Amino acid sequence: MIKKLSSALYTKMKAELEKFNDDQMDKMDMLKNAVLTVHRYLDELKQIIEKYPFADEDEEIWFFKTEKPMFYRWLIFYTELLNIDSTRPLGEGKRLNDHYREQVRYINRFLRSHEFQYQYFRLGNDELDHLFFLRGASSKDIRLSSVPTVDPSFGTGHEYLFSKFRACELLQDYLKRKLSARKGLTAENAVVGKARMKWTGESLNLIEILYALHGSGQINNGRVELSEIAAAFQQLFQVNLSRYFRRFAEIKQRKGMSKTRFLDQMREVLIKKIEEADAYRP
Repeated sequence: MIKKLSSALYTKMKAELEKFNDDQMDKMDMLKNAVLTVHRYLDELKQIIEKYPFADEDEEIWFFKTEKPMFYRWLIFYTELLNIDSTRPLGEGKRLNDHYREQVRYINRFLRSHEFQYQYFRLGNDELDHLFFLRGASSKDIRLSSVPTVDPSFGTGHEYLFSKFRACELLQDYLKRKLSARKGLTAENAVVGKARMKWTGESLNLIEILYALHGSGQINNGRVELSEIAAAFQQLFQVNLSRYFRRFAEIKQRKGMSKTRFLDQMREVLIKKIEEADAYRP
């Protein structure tokens, strides 16, 4: 029951957060709204486990190791983004580059200070899960620094660390993109040198690809958000996808045609190309 309810809640939360990306609101207002939204959904998540006790220790470990960090990482991510943006220096020169680099160094220092737990997280280990992710379990022999006091009914301490590890990786990607863009190393330059590519088809076709790639988990082993893929596409193809969430509704509402019209066309073109290549015998 907990898995089903929390999964539905996460889907609902992500849809609400994606709307913030779609709306043309001030960035600081967007970040503040995102923080408040994740707070609200974490409260709802807590209510779920209060109403439906864990079936066994395995479910409790899964929840605090995997499920809660899926939610909690976004609270940390948006809070850190708010701090980064609110403290950024004026102008677009060296001071701004130094600001972003200092944030990268801060993240790296945090990860080094929790190197044991971070490697445990990265490698997917499980031998200490009973100490890390069961409420009331003792792991005092394992150093925990920079961990805030947690509600003992809704946290273990290590679930905060796993949430922050996930958030740190998102922040690292964000800051790398910022620094790369400022050096002129945009995504299209990385792929095709100095040549620039522009999406000249319907933007809705690209949105079909966007959702298909995200849903099939083809990028970063599925550990990437829809908004991140959309941002990469916008850079690579010089196209505006800011309304992709709303335009996806157009795909869902299609009548009298395939809902995956463009993907079907691509499939037909590829099959034809394969058949033509097979038919050619020099």
